[in-house]
Amino acid sequence: MTRKIVLAAKIAKVKYFIMVGGTGSLYMPGIRHQSVLESKNWSGLGRWVRTLRGYRNARKAVREGKATKEDEKTTQEYEDYVRGNDKALQFITACRTSFMFFDGNTSFRWTFMSPSALYRPGKRTGACEAILDYLPLKEDQNSSENLDGRLHGISAADLAVAIADEAETQERIGRHWSAYGDMSDDTPAPSYVTLQQVKGSPLSAAEPSAKKSVSEPGSELKGLHNSTLM
Repeated sequence: MTRKIVLAAKIAKVKYFIMVGGTGSLYMPGIRHQSVLESKNWSGLGRWVRTLRGYRNARKAVREGKATKEDEKTTQEYEDYVRGNDKALQFITACRTSFMFFDGNTSFRWTFMSPSALYRPGKRTGACEAILDYLPLKEDQNSSENLDGRLHGISAADLAVAIADEAETQERIGRHWSAYGDMSDDTPAPSYVTLQQVKGSPLSAAEPSAKKSVSEPGSELKGLHNSTLM
């Protein structure tokens, strides 16, 4: 399917093609050239399997250097099972495969956007930040050890703003990037936009402009600018 999409974009001579992929195609921070789907800290083992109390306790013991042989056995058995049976892993693998059709491709103008891990419907906050190539994490962006509580998210409304801004500015041609925002207010909200929220609409109300920045892993955020599209 991705191959056909790329061919269609080239044949149609699309001036700037924005592909929205999945989190699994991003690189894991602190591990050179290892994507999210390849990391045992994530693929099928993270959020999905940690609900199993026995596995979680065993893995905690391993991290703390207190693991018994039984803990090590429990951890290994669960990980082997998940790698061979998890349906979600197949989806994440497909995300990375899709990006391979774009990576290094100079035959047309493209950008590849992968939402942050906890992307979901939510309120528009008016601000988001972007990062190139890597899975955005809280705390140390250069380490992917123990992802509990460290995954960033973004609301559908803020993600739409980030994509619309990129369509106008075209700052990330030929690049792979992700965006994340403040999800501290996790109150359910519509995933659509009303006319009152569209800038320039007669029904629009004054709202703060969205700001976003781009950062490389471990670097300071830079390049803040006002959003031009809602």
